[in-house]
Amino acid sequence: MAPQKLCTYFAKGRCMKGNHCTFSHERTIDSEQHVGAGAYTPRTTIEHFDTTGAVVTHGSPLAQIPKDSRATIPCKFLRTPSGCRNDPCPYLHRPDGYKVGRTADPEVNENEVTQEKEGEDDFTRDLSGALVSFNDIGQIRRVSLPTDFSRACITGLPPTIQSETVVQMLLGFGFNIDIECVRISRSTAPPKTKALVKAENPSFAKELSDKLKQQKTEVSAVPLPIDSRRSNCRKVYISWHKATRSFWLKFGSSDIANRVAQKFAKGHYKVLGQSVTCSGVKGGAPRGARDGTLHNPVAWTVTLCDVPGDVTNKDVQDGIHTPYDRPRHIEPSPVSYYASDTQVGLEVRSLLEEHGRLESFDLPPTSRGRRVKAVAWFEDEADAISACSLNNKQISILQQGKLTLTLVQSVKVKIQTPVYFASKSRIEEEMKTWAGQHLTSRVYVNTVPGFTAIKVEGANANDVVRARKVLDEISQGVILRDGENPIWASAFKTNGSAYKKVKAIEKELGVLIRRDKSKCHLYFYVPFAKYQQAIAHIREALKDESSLSSHINLSPEQFSRMIRGGFKSVEQALGRNVAVFDVISKRLTVGGTRQQYDMALAVVNGADAVEIRDVAASHSLTEGDCPICFCEAENPVQTSCKHTYCLECFEDSCKSAASTSKNDFQVKCQGNGGTCSTIFTLQELKERLSSSVFESVLRSSFEEYLQRHPEAFHYCSTPDCDYVYRCTAASNLRSPAYRCPNCLESVCTSCHARHDNLTCAQYKDIASGGYEALEQLKKKLNIKDYPKCTTPIEKTDGCNHITCGGCKAHLCWVCMAVFNDGTSCYAHMSKAHGGHGGVPLNLMGW
Repeated sequence: MAPQKLCTYFAKGRCMKGNHCTFSHERTIDSEQHVGAGAYTPRTTIEHFDTTGAVVTHGSPLAQIPKDSRATIPCKFLRTPSGCRNDPCPYLHRPDGYKVGRTADPEVNENEVTQEKEGEDDFTRDLSGALVSFNDIGQIRRVSLPTDFSRACITGLPPTIQSETVVQMLLGFGFNIDIECVRISRSTAPPKTKALVKAENPSFAKELSDKLKQQKTEVSAVPLPIDSRRSNCRKVYISWHKATRSFWLKFGSSDIANRVAQKFAKGHYKVLGQSVTCSGVKGGAPRGARDGTLHNPVAWTVTLCDVPGDVTNKDVQDGIHTPYDRPRHIEPSPVSYYASDTQVGLEVRSLLEEHGRLESFDLPPTSRGRRVKAVAWFEDEADAISACSLNNKQISILQQGKLTLTLVQSVKVKIQTPVYFASKSRIEEEMKTWAGQHLTSRVYVNTVPGFTAIKVEGANANDVVRARKVLDEISQGVILRDGENPIWASAFKTNGSAYKKVKAIEKELGVLIRRDKSKCHLYFYVPFAKYQQAIAHIREALKDESSLSSHINLSPEQFSRMIRGGFKSVEQALGRNVAVFDVISKRLTVGGTRQQYDMALAVVNGADAVEIRDVAASHSLTEGDCPICFCEAENPVQTSCKHTYCLECFEDSCKSAASTSKNDFQVKCQGNGGTCSTIFTLQELKERLSSSVFESVLRSSFEEYLQRHPEAFHYCSTPDCDYVYRCTAASNLRSPAYRCPNCLESVCTSCHARHDNLTCAQYKDIASGGYEALEQLKKKLNIKDYPKCTTPIEKTDGCNHITCGGCKAHLCWVCMAVFNDGTSCYAHMSKAHGGHGGVPLNLMGW
């Protein structure tokens, strides 16, 4: 028997007859060569590449794809720390370096899989309108403001120009620009090739524009504004319609045609288990036959639209399971495009890489719905934003079908797991609201022991930020108040009987109550129906605790010791917020344990605070006891140096680090009686603190840095505006006003006043009357401005060594000399003024 003739349409991937074709659909080497490089094969049901790069397919033999020539080229993403995350990668994955990457479907519920990869935190934050970089232990590495930069758009460049050429051109004009700061726009037509250049030089763009104008060439530069709003948006969702086709079902009866159309419309009939779109019935007008009956030689037609491209006539016929509904004839349309998901994915990935380097590209082997969905992570946010210009772009591989790209904004908030479960009902209600705003939210319970992470993603940045604020509000709780006053007692600062009663009330009512010892607040969590009950129970419990605080009435000698640094020794021995020193009544109140009372009494009587604390730590602080409150750790947190804290004590210690650090910011372990040398890294703090507390630690470090550098940065003078700006030196010229990007008010960066078109000198001359009166009053009250930060200081008693509470500098009150430490200041006062106290007012320098 002669071999069956090969179907030439099948060889080109365009045969519409499927199994009903009378020609051979066997694939041979010759037929594969005949297809050529430009032909695409029908989409497979499931396909992926194995570790050698060969194609593995499941489904119809129609879906066999020739081996891709790129299978011999090593995958460059496989060498990155995150590995290649694209399962259907066409490039070679060598067995010795092969790493399985998780395929990500944006619709997959991530509670059912491993938590999504999260990039390493570079500890850079947008605070008060500044981009702040922190080092490993939380100290400020760098502060960048939008006004520190300028950006230029260079046009008139050759179509084939590279970034290296632009860098060399700028170097010829005297600008040393890093190649990473140059981006060639590839989305415009060749005659409009342009380069975007950003430099840390406020005048760069204007100077470059002026120099290019002097050259009188086609190349020109235009300054561009700097966007001060920064967000983490390196993730892009990409999708495109799956290959589809239409089917025309021919019927000889209008009744049958209408019945079948209704069943498809209602979902009674499906194709391969999937509902399809069905149009109305169309047919010709009937004509009279010779026998007098109505006869219609033109069939009634039902059109099925958006049917998956790999569906055959038999699949459609099998979907119509009632025999008397079967059509006379089924006619398919051509497929909308013939490329497989993998081939389209490779083309899309190539288009994305024209805008910047990808960290990963995820294309699931299968996807639900009518669209193929992929996820791309860019290394740089600017590249992700640029890539979104491909949205609604027609590409030839889809037969002019369009891509859809969405830039994804995301936040992840970490809260304590007990707080999450207490507030779960409210969080779930908020998630329903977010879903209506097209935000995706996911919960990861106990990703870190004791903490639950909630992730919110969406295309609208404002909606994502609002969701973040709601989560912060939920995690904070509601302050318990008796009327307008917060409910609090000093006994709550320890884990004594008062706090144990609060925990008993918490268990009895089935609520959650959290304490914040630094703010002296109790926070209540839902259900709010029991809010008043909790207040009544705690108010009753406090009546029995009022007598538990111990008082030490100070003798004149003891009082003198306290005001000369003795109270600081008490705090050093007991910890902060345990004892209260009332100067008026000359009384020391200790709200802690009996042991803490004995320690305070010993210090009052002259004992050394460090020795007292060391003895207490060595004799009474057992393993597992908190070094802050000396009690058994509640919600224990163990640090890298093997010390165990109460979670609350650890959070309070971290939040107060900025105010307790003697020099630069650091969070130091308080174990071994405060002698532990461990300084916690930001990575360790991030793992052990909730998101809100960790961010507050970073902000406190930044605020402490601003206080120490008042000559460099200043807060905007508008009330309730926390943005900062960089100070400039005073000048007799009219300096350009700085317009705050937050409140849009203008302020002079030299004298920090609002004087519009006046110079600083002119403004001060006009306002001199008020200043003179103020200076006279300050002199009368013995108030001076700190030379470094201009903070007004009043001296009422004590020696002439003053430490500024703002910038932490040391000052000689007599001559207003500034020093970096107290020792240098005392040495100066002894040498220059013969001592450190008792200098008459008329000898003090003003």
